[in-house]
Amino acid sequence: MTADSSPTYAFGPFRLEVGERRLLCEGRAVPLRTKVFDTLRVLVEHSGRLLTKHELMQIIWPDTSVEEDNLNHHISTLRRALGEQATGQRYIETVPRRISLRG
Repeated sequence: MTADSSPTYAFGPFRLEVGERRLLCEGRAVPLRTKVFDTLRVLVEHSGRLLTKHELMQIIWPDTSVEEDNLNHHISTLRRALGEQATGQRYIETVPRRISLRG
């Protein structure tokens, strides 16, 4: 799939350009590390659906065994990048053992 045919998602003031692997906020790039970007992409692609931590980890690290703390760190990093407070759930909603991106 080329960058031209890759999906682009918009939520709030953000625009996620999958092919370019770029997150923009009001036209300005928001720097994200590779796996943090992958985490956001998965959440956006499954927007409105609660995903278990296990599901997320299987998608983001398909052939690697990682600690759950890695996912927790990525979610925390995403919350900061999206301007959420540590306990805020404007975009990323968490319930025990599940995570979702709010539409």
